[in-house]
Formats: sequence, C-alpha cells, structure tokens
Amino acid sequence: MDLTIPEAVLLLAIDDEAGSPLVDDSSLGIAVAAAAIAQLLLDGRVRVAGEGEPGAKPGTLVAAAGGTDARLEPLVAEVQGRSTKDAITRIVGWSGARAPGGRLRGRLLDDFAAAGVLAREQDRFLGMTWRERWERGERRQVEDALQARARDVLEAAEAGDRADEREVATALAILHGAKALPKVFPDLPAELLRRRGDELAAGTWASASVRSAIEAVEGAMVAVLVATTIVPVITS
Repeated sequence: MDLTIPEAVLLLAIDDEAGSPLVDDSSLGIAVAAAAIAQLLLDGRVRVAGEGEPGAKPGTLVAAAGGTDARLEPLVAEVQGRSTKDAITRIVGWSGARAPGGRLRGRLLDDFAAAGVLAREQDRFLGMTWRERWERGERRQVEDALQARARDVLEAAEAGDRADEREVATALAILHGAKALPKVFPDLPAELLRRRGDELAAGTWASASVRSAIEAVEGAMVAVLVATTIVPVITS
C-alpha cells in the first residue's frame, strides 16, 4: 500500500498502545498540514510563484495543472496566494474538526479504518462517546512496512537520495520540525534523531519548494502557539 506524505505523518504519529497521537493536537495538525502542502508541491498540483509572475506575489503558492490525491484537492483553494507558513496556518484553522486540516485528518483516519490499517475504538460512558482511539487494524503489515522504511531512512547516512524514499524522508523531516521524532522513535538515540532530522530537512533529495514546506513547520508552530495564547486572553 503506497502512502501519501500526510498519511505517513499521521500513521507514524499515532501511539500503537494508546491509540492516540504521540504529540499534542496543534503539533499534529501543523505536521499534517505541512505534509499535505508538500504532497501538493511534489505532485505539481501547486507551485511556488517566481519573481515577476503576473497576478502572483513571489514566494506564494499558486495552483498548477498536476494531479493529486482527491482528498487533498480541496486544500488547493485554501493555500492559493499564501506563503507556505500562512498556508499551513490556514489549513490548521481554529475550528477543530471543521477546519480544513481537521476534515482531512478525519478523512484519512476513516480511510485507514476502511482499509483495515487502523481500527476505530470508542470509550463510552452512560451511552456517550468520550474518547476515540485508533488501534492497529488487521493489515498491520502496512504500518510495519512504514516503520521499517522510516528506520532505514533515519539510520542510513545516504537515505533519502532514492526516489522511492522521498515521501518517507519528507514525512520524517516534517515530524522533526514538529519536535515529534523522539516521541515517535523513543528507542533511537536523541542525537541521531536530531542530526538525521536536520540532514533530511536540508537534504538535496527535496526540491526547493518542498524544502520550503518542511522549513515552514517551525514557524507555523510558533504562530499557532502565539495565537492560542493570545486569543483566550483577548476573549476572556
């Protein structure tokens, strides 16, 4: 089963034991949003506008003619005319599951469940669902293969150079930007994860536009943190 970059990010970020994300909701939302933009760029469905391009500010994202995963198609209009960092923030939104990123995450989880990759479990009390968990499904080989490929990329100095590793390398670079790699791979040395994460983020295997999506993760995390800190103060 071939996985898109946002699928790889989401599947790696779910705790197999607890059935819940290994990182906080904001960090996961930013990682999935950045992964979606990276996929759109890799597929040629959006591109970065150049200098002197009519009707577009240099460095902003614009729609292109490439084909992409149908689940990512609604995001094209959301990112149009925005910088990569602002596009990530737009996708994450402020309305939880109703935001573009929340809808995408829900769709990806539903599709994983339908394919047997994950199994949806609900904790109920007095007839009401108070928590939803996503445990490993019958098709465990999908996640096992992803984990194996991810570890190969992290542990091999030349990993990421081959075309068949680029989606996984991009997913790992994005998770590194979201400070998630030590939680996803707690058995690997922190120094290895930091060094390889930095190498993957700056790797020559990625186009300049895809690297812009990777680099924007940290800036988006700061922007969301500031917003979530200031908004409650203003509205209280």
